[in-house]
Amino acid sequence: MVKAALIWVLGLLTAVPYGTYYLLFHAEREQYALLITFVLFWIFGYWGVVGPLLGALAARRVFRAIEQASSGDELRRALQSDETRDVAIDLIASEYGIPRFLAARIHRWLLRRLSVETLIDA
Repeated sequence: MVKAALIWVLGLLTAVPYGTYYLLFHAEREQYALLITFVLFWIFGYWGVVGPLLGALAARRVFRAIEQASSGDELRRALQSDETRDVAIDLIASEYGIPRFLAARIHRWLLRRLSVETLIDA
């Protein structure tokens, strides 16, 4: 996430101003559409492409860690990691169309409820 944000800021500070300058002062008519699209995409569309890719990679890492767990302790560690919590909260928020802070509260409530039920069953 930090690398993606750094790339976006770097492009915002270098490629967008240069593209705008080139568009306004040096571009030929055939280049207008490409330059306008590039500048607008970099400002408004970058996160629409990169965000879902980062989410898919995070979910893949979590599922891979769960899949590779060979013992109960490793599985418990994989399920209790911060990355797993973040992926679960993001999935709850996107599935039900609710804000992330509310999904975090639901996630905490579910964990408390599951831990109480586990203690009752044991």
